[in-house]
Amino acid sequence: MKQGFIGYGNLANAVYQGLKEDRSIEFAYYARNRKNVDLHYFQDMESLVLYADVIWLAVKPQDLAGVLEQLKKSDLSEKTIISPVAGKSIAYIERYLGNKTTIIRIMPNLAMAFKASVTAFRSNKPDSEKSERIFNLLGKLGKVVKLEEDGFDLFTSVFGSGPAFILAFIKTFKNKIQEFDLPGSLLDELLLELTRGTTLYFMQNQKDYSIEDLIKNITSKGGTTQAGLEYFQSHDIGKHFEGVLDAARNRSKELSSNGG
Repeated sequence: MKQGFIGYGNLANAVYQGLKEDRSIEFAYYARNRKNVDLHYFQDMESLVLYADVIWLAVKPQDLAGVLEQLKKSDLSEKTIISPVAGKSIAYIERYLGNKTTIIRIMPNLAMAFKASVTAFRSNKPDSEKSERIFNLLGKLGKVVKLEEDGFDLFTSVFGSGPAFILAFIKTFKNKIQEFDLPGSLLDELLLELTRGTTLYFMQNQKDYSIEDLIKNITSKGGTTQAGLEYFQSHDIGKHFEGVLDAARNRSKELSSNGG
């Protein structure tokens, strides 16, 4: 299967890193400027379209219309289009390309590079062989869930933007433990181990215990954890963090309403 990227930023690179060891897949890309990557480069979009079986729209939302204007000049009848572009619906893409071409909208995150993404999936031809083939391909890059498009805004805020928000929370920990006067690289290693251990704890127990149960298991009555959690609850920290997710979801909705 020949994969062609229009644009080659962080997400396209994550897809390539996650799939490059699969010898049944070939890769190429077209971008305004050639990148320092070990992929075949096409100097024009038309050549990439002729080459690729699957075309990834790896561009920014504001650039999508221009790309689609060029794409609609090509024969796309045998192609599959994948769009990870935030806020741009399948209907928006069909306005340019029509509804005969298989168009798949996804919302992944950069953990695709490590085969650990959580990806939302929606196709305009959900029962087609092409759609199932891409669904299975994405399954090699992490967890994939078929979702109605009206859920993409919230999914984007939690799973698309979520890694950045979690890292921002970890950075708060790092800012605090700088009081130890240890090298920044060592602080990162300590926080990485904390995060890894917590994830493993959740992973090993999530089938038998709720998150609330797991928190209780760590919390001793009258202890340090309880003191911190009481502050967390009394100051509605959780509600404030929900506000972060809501802000991201609202921005996704704005992108959708702006011609999406």
